[in-house]
Amino acid sequence: MQVIRKLPVLRRLSLGRALSRLQPASTSSHAPEQPAKASWEASEEPLDEYDPTVNGYYSVAIGDVLGSRYTIVRKLGWGIYSTVWLVRRTSPGPGPFSALKLLSAVATNAQQHLKELQFLEKIRQQSPHHPGHAHVIQLQDYFYEEDSHGRHLCFVMEPLLEDLHSFANHWRYRRLPIPLVRLLARQVVLGLQFLHEECNIVHTDIKPSNILLLPPNDPASFFADASHVIESPIETSVAKTPNGTTVTRVRSYPIQYPLPGPELDVNSIETWRSTKVQITDVGVACWADKTDEHWTVLPQNPSLRAPEVCIGTGWGKPADIWSLGCTLYEFYMGRSLVPGDVHEQSIPNLHNVFFGDYPPEMIRQGKFSDVFYKSDGSLKVDAPKLAWPFDTGIRKRNAPDAELFVDFLRQTFVLDPSQRATCRDLLTHPWLNP
Repeated sequence: MQVIRKLPVLRRLSLGRALSRLQPASTSSHAPEQPAKASWEASEEPLDEYDPTVNGYYSVAIGDVLGSRYTIVRKLGWGIYSTVWLVRRTSPGPGPFSALKLLSAVATNAQQHLKELQFLEKIRQQSPHHPGHAHVIQLQDYFYEEDSHGRHLCFVMEPLLEDLHSFANHWRYRRLPIPLVRLLARQVVLGLQFLHEECNIVHTDIKPSNILLLPPNDPASFFADASHVIESPIETSVAKTPNGTTVTRVRSYPIQYPLPGPELDVNSIETWRSTKVQITDVGVACWADKTDEHWTVLPQNPSLRAPEVCIGTGWGKPADIWSLGCTLYEFYMGRSLVPGDVHEQSIPNLHNVFFGDYPPEMIRQGKFSDVFYKSDGSLKVDAPKLAWPFDTGIRKRNAPDAELFVDFLRQTFVLDPSQRATCRDLLTHPWLNP
């Protein structure tokens, strides 16, 4: 099968490589034993990915100055192609603290395909008066750093707190308070509307870990305190990569959102009035009118992947709406609608159980339908056991808004993307307007 152009410096690009994950992985009982790592190291960016032939992370230490004006204060986290740091400005700017996203050499070299800088510039150029503008990450500055691996693109942005995947760990069964779910849902829909309508951008990676909380009070004073609330000394690791380069890794300390005190009712919307979030990480986004130029033929996290992406009928803004529905389901129920460890070939089967059969015309048009369907139209893989319609668990919660929430999600889970709700449609739904 002919696939889109190959980009050897990036992973998960070609259809063949992407769909290879649909086949059972082989295992070996003769794999060499790996040396034990400190527990925090196992949760950080892999050491071998500092190798420029693999990814080429930039080695950073606390106190380093980047771009001649940003001092590294604290590591906030890392991603497949970047590390993220809290930095203190030494020059005038919007507040003394910022977040600095430091791209790997591979990601920097691939910007002609990933286009993250273009998306951030487009977002920055749009009117701040749109209500969704405040709920999308904003670029403050950018520059390049160089090391032996080459150039590294650095984005400077508003500093944020922990993501909603992490925030859910503070709650029993990972279920967020229902008034908070509704509040956050409206903000995320507004942010997504801003991306879709004002910027013509499809995010392609809407999920809890890409939605971050803002400080609940003055950011300057909040981060001035947070920069010191870390374990002392800061844990670091100095080691050599497989190619012999010495690098320093630093433990990540995402800044937690302050939880309400025991005197406050977490099930009251008044407790959460000041809580705000932003959609972040447009690193794998795409122009809505150029989805055929996206760097991979299978965008989206598999467990949040829309039907049209799964079987290859063409995708666009409606794919973000599907991921939005999956994300809100997770906030409400404390678990993913489609388990993250499910075999990817089972995803259409689960969709059939949750929402009904794919429309026959979609199956006929799907470039990848033969991966999932037999010639007689039946699915090749049986649906996993213990699967039931998506609304079953929601109704069992017996929450006052359960019926409205189910109806809201139905608008996001329409199998035919041409009939799926838009952000503008969702903003008028009674669940968001109690």
